[in-house]
Amino acid sequence: MELRKTQLAAAVGAVMLVGATAAQAQNLQVQLYGQVSRALMFADDGHQSKWFHVDAQPSSTRFGIQGSAQATPGLRVGARIESEMKSNPSDTVSFGNPSTGAVSGNVLFAERWLDTFFEGSWGRVNIGQGSGAADDASTIDLSGTGMANGNCVCDWGGGIEFRGPGNTPAGVTVLGAFNNNDFESRYDRVAYTTPTFGGFRAQAGVGQKSDDGEVTEASLWWSGKMAGEIQAAIGWSNEQLGSLGPTTGVPTDDNETIGGSVSWLHTSGFNITAAHTRMETGVAGRNKAKFTWLKVGYKTGPHAVAVDYVMADDNAANDDEGKSYGIGYVWNPIRWLEIFGQYRVYQLDRAGGVSLEDVTVASVGTRIRF
Repeated sequence: MELRKTQLAAAVGAVMLVGATAAQAQNLQVQLYGQVSRALMFADDGHQSKWFHVDAQPSSTRFGIQGSAQATPGLRVGARIESEMKSNPSDTVSFGNPSTGAVSGNVLFAERWLDTFFEGSWGRVNIGQGSGAADDASTIDLSGTGMANGNCVCDWGGGIEFRGPGNTPAGVTVLGAFNNNDFESRYDRVAYTTPTFGGFRAQAGVGQKSDDGEVTEASLWWSGKMAGEIQAAIGWSNEQLGSLGPTTGVPTDDNETIGGSVSWLHTSGFNITAAHTRMETGVAGRNKAKFTWLKVGYKTGPHAVAVDYVMADDNAANDDEGKSYGIGYVWNPIRWLEIFGQYRVYQLDRAGGVSLEDVTVASVGTRIRF
């Protein structure tokens, strides 16, 4: 009899616990999300050409889960876990290595977000792996063609190496010559975001990007209305590397980057975007790497088209002069579907007047989100 009473009490306790957990779960908003982003990419380095099956690096294949809840009347708490899985990333495939990632057995399964946040009327604090305080400050773009020809132009064909006369390898890839230097991306950090005042908000944070790379970042963002929508941001980052670079052993100090972007979408659909970054590596004798991007486009209904022009100087080496121009189109008939195409030419001149063969890249693809 006593055993039955004990079992009954345990059962009632379990039901009460499940009920309490369910009640708490009702207040927790949880979302599973992801996307598949695939394309066919054609590349020509002036001596050879090839079609590649790629994961579209402007916004890669990924999945995640996030949740948040009101912990107290003035405090909201949440978390986010996100990973990406890329087969043949469009910025790394090359003629010598056309299959990288899951197809070749080297699954590129990487963390993107392992983040928590605390938010109230005083602002928001993020703790964990996630975007640094200046991440994407130089990539603002209201054109609607980000998948086709966004600010990170080397996302398409970044692994293709330039060639000199006689098919001589130049020792520099598109990614090396046309990196947009958009601050420090994602890493383990603590960051603070202010509330928005008059369209302005500020962000600041510190974190650890690598064994030697301690990062400090800050940025200022603004959005408003001016015959349409306008957004702008300026950012700064400093990565302390110590006396020697973590991989090269070359004497260095800090990597310091400053820059920003602005984009205006007129009510007519006409839009214009500009961005500029400068990065000082701290390596003795190295010039500041500079990246400038100008873009003009038009949006109407589900259609968006834009042309852009890039100047990238001293990125891979002193006296490098890179120029690139491209056109992109995106069809976005419903929120979760994009079909896009792009065409781009990369041109690079090196010290001593050495002119390399142009690299041409074209692609057509889709991004499906859920």
